Amino acid sequence: MEMKSNPIAKVEAHRTGRPELRVLVLFHSWSGNTHCLAEAVAAGAALGPEVKVEMRRVAELRDEQVLLQDQRIGSKFAVFRACPVATSDDVIGADVLVLGCPTRMGTMSAEMKCFIDGLSTLWRAGAFEDKVGAAFTTASTPHGGHEMTLMSLAVAMTHLGMVIASPGYTAAIFEDAGSPYGATATSKVQGVRVRPSEADQAAARALGRRAARVGQLLQRGRDAEKVLS
Repeated sequence: MEMKSNPIAKVEAHRTGRPELRVLVLFHSWSGNTHCLAEAVAAGAALGPEVKVEMRRVAELRDEQVLLQDQRIGSKFAVFRACPVATSDDVIGADVLVLGCPTRMGTMSAEMKCFIDGLSTLWRAGAFEDKVGAAFTTASTPHGGHEMTLMSLAVAMTHLGMVIASPGYTAAIFEDAGSPYGATATSKVQGVRVRPSEADQAAARALGRRAARVGQLLQRGRDAEKVLS
């Protein structure tokens, strides 16, 4: 991930004030399933007033030309390849950061882990203190590691000093889809490859809406604190 000079100054500049809430939906995807959930998360976050939502993807570790030529995922990857790759400025500018990636061996993908590991300079500058975080994931099989992956993302955000906005059962859809830890989808049901269901996407929209709402509540609290001080 590209790092800019003087991150501390940029963090402080961000905190000096914008009225709108900025939500960054940051994802990694090859076959498009996690991208589908990312779009739903972004749509849910955008339902709130004075919310600006942006989508970014993490950088690939494999050559993108190799991915495009892959017979199974090439055409699917091409659909969202134009989505910009996240930079340090994108992360600094976000009040809410929603992370999503596929499950890989029961944890987050290497690409997402590499991105998070590259945030140490910003972390030392306090860039993540009190940012709101949330997570979503996809896996091929019903017990392929959905919740473990969500927890691995939550643990990383906890280390960064973020405030985790887990959905719990705050929306009725979480009785039927997703999980109390974040939004999920299973991409191979009874041996057939499928896209996230409408229920999966509804849970992702609910997650995005909740993360944005928690972000706005914190933003109002900071504004009130400034007035009192």
